[in-house]
Amino acid sequence: MGISFSSSLFGLAGSLILGFLDLQSSQAQNRFYTDLEDWLATTVREYGRGEVAIAASGGGVASGELQAAVERLRSVLEEGGASRGTTAAMASLAEAIQALVSHMRTEQQMIREWADGQGEQNREIRRLLERIARQPEKS
Repeated sequence: MGISFSSSLFGLAGSLILGFLDLQSSQAQNRFYTDLEDWLATTVREYGRGEVAIAASGGGVASGELQAAVERLRSVLEEGGASRGTTAAMASLAEAIQALVSHMRTEQQMIREWADGQGEQNREIRRLLERIARQPEKS
C-alpha cells in the first residue's frame, strides 16, 4: 500500500512538473513568434520601396500579387539573371510581405477593438443586472 501511495504521489508531482514546463514552453513559443513577426516587419519596412495594392474587397492583400512576386523571384533565380533583376524581384517580394504584415496588424487591431467593445458591453450588462438586483420586488 505504501508503494502505491508513493507511486501516485510521484505521478502527481511528475504531472505538475510537466504541466508547468508545457506552460512555459508555450509562452516562450508565443514570445518567439511575436518577436519574429516584429523583426520581419521592420526588415520588410527597410527593404520595401512602396505600398503593394490592397484589394478593395475585404481589405486583404491580393493573393495573386504575392504569388506573382514569388514566381518572378523564382524565375529570375532559375535563369541566373543579373543582380539588378534579382534585386528588383527581392524588392517586389519584400513589398508584398510588407503589405501582408500590415494587413495582419490591421486585422489584429480590429480584433482588439472588438474585444474591448465586448468588455464594455459586459460591464454595462453587469451594471444593469446589479441595478435590477437592488430594486425591491414588486408584488
